[in-house]
Amino acid sequence: MTYDDAMKHCIFRYVSGSHAYGTNRPPCGNDPGSDEDIRGVFIAPINAAFDLFHSAGLGGGSAETRLKTALENLEKYDCNAAVENIKAAMEPDIGDLGMSVRTVHHPGKDEELHELRNFLKLIAQNNPNTIEALYIDRLIKQETDVWKRIKAKRDLFLSKKVRWTFSGFVYSQAKRIETHRAYLLNPPTHKPTREEFELEQETLIAKENKNAILSIPDKWITEGVKDYIRREKKYKDAMDSWVAYQKWDKERNPARKEMERKYGYDCKFAVHLVRLSRMSKEILRDGVVNVYRPDREELKSIVRGEWKYEEIVALTKTLDQELDVLYKASKLRDKPDFKGISDLYVSICEEHYGIKIK
Repeated sequence: MTYDDAMKHCIFRYVSGSHAYGTNRPPCGNDPGSDEDIRGVFIAPINAAFDLFHSAGLGGGSAETRLKTALENLEKYDCNAAVENIKAAMEPDIGDLGMSVRTVHHPGKDEELHELRNFLKLIAQNNPNTIEALYIDRLIKQETDVWKRIKAKRDLFLSKKVRWTFSGFVYSQAKRIETHRAYLLNPPTHKPTREEFELEQETLIAKENKNAILSIPDKWITEGVKDYIRREKKYKDAMDSWVAYQKWDKERNPARKEMERKYGYDCKFAVHLVRLSRMSKEILRDGVVNVYRPDREELKSIVRGEWKYEEIVALTKTLDQELDVLYKASKLRDKPDFKGISDLYVSICEEHYGIKIK
């Protein structure tokens, strides 16, 4: 299914990202400003659920995903795995008589449409990147009665789970900032060699057993092989770090690269970290998702590099501690109303497809 095909069944479409949060960078001189990220939701045509050999590949880009994985394995010098990825990419998609359409992307643009079934599941998980769609009230490009009906039932979705789903995203952003900062302050100087770890050119561990053996805890390994396994692990960790560094250095945006060099950390990651922490706090305390940020001017100052790295770390630690207190006191339900959400979805499908499900 192409993006154009999905657009024929679109029920909601809006501008996401920094424009939605009010933290976008305006055009200035040769700088076009922040890009617009477009997200939306569509209801897949019913025939997509019964396309035996193509439903699994609809919008998922399975071949593209496998080829990307092949490239990553080549960068890790794992040629055998890359060959298997390429073979898999050349095989026809095999469906499963399930509604497997998930997300379609607009080629060459920051636009994507999510199939309703999958999108509702993500919102029910209180996913930070999707739950905002139920609360955004500006920059809406398309909104049908079906979506308004879902939006009217948004209280079914919000729960205390945000404490953990938002924190998970915050943690991932914090780790990325920390990792990139380490690259900036102490970058790897060379590709690791097996000789450095006193290892033979060819490993003594059979390839098919390597990952399993390297994952065994030290306490389960006999003394005779413990030292060798440790050196293999250290070599693997060093090689993984080297590959990750090379990928980061090669693929990062030049403007972002200059930002990191100038301020010592990725300010954009820091903005997401602070924004998500504060949104989680507001949701637990007030039961509402503030998409258009009341603190947008302060968030913009982070993008401009006006905050020190240590200030970002201290703030997020404080916010995380506050979340523990708010979680216990929050009046939100412990988990989403899964039955209510399921009934809502069934009702929409019965009306949309003209069929009786229950």
